[in-house]
Amino acid sequence: MARGRPSKKQLILDTAQRLFCERGYQGTTIDLVVQSAGVSKPTVYSHFPSKQALWQAMLEQAIAASQEQRARLDIEATGWFELIPAGFAQLAAQPQMLAIYRIMLGEQHKMEPESRALFSAFEEGLERWCDRVLQAQSVNLDAQQRFMLRALCREGVLQPALRQQSIPMIGDLATLIQRALAPLG
Repeated sequence: MARGRPSKKQLILDTAQRLFCERGYQGTTIDLVVQSAGVSKPTVYSHFPSKQALWQAMLEQAIAASQEQRARLDIEATGWFELIPAGFAQLAAQPQMLAIYRIMLGEQHKMEPESRALFSAFEEGLERWCDRVLQAQSVNLDAQQRFMLRALCREGVLQPALRQQSIPMIGDLATLIQRALAPLG
């Protein structure tokens, strides 16, 4: 293998990721991955025994990359009311994460339990990250307030991105969060 050139497995994953983003789960077939990646069907199946296995590998890779990005955010440098929506905005800026949300919310009934569990674990990790931000900034929100914070971020950032609408400015959303959860801001 030439230096700097992706492995065939990574090429297949990258191709599948692009196709899942463009066409969704149902619209992506192994034959389409084979054709788009320029590899043989046996090569795809030697790395991924099924479309579900390919989806799950892509899901694991995208979730790990998203978690790494979020981990690089300084949870003490910015006010929590700006940082948490910024973390959601970071998700919304990643086409592969938007595709994952679309597919897992719309086609979840077609997914194997492992994929659903992986997505649930990702969502729980996002909640834990929000809690770490609050803890690092010595902010005590009860369960209802934490729910409201995440709901405002989902409705203000993720939902518009999923609908391909403009996302409000983080500053505007931060002001809304501060007002909604006052006097904590």
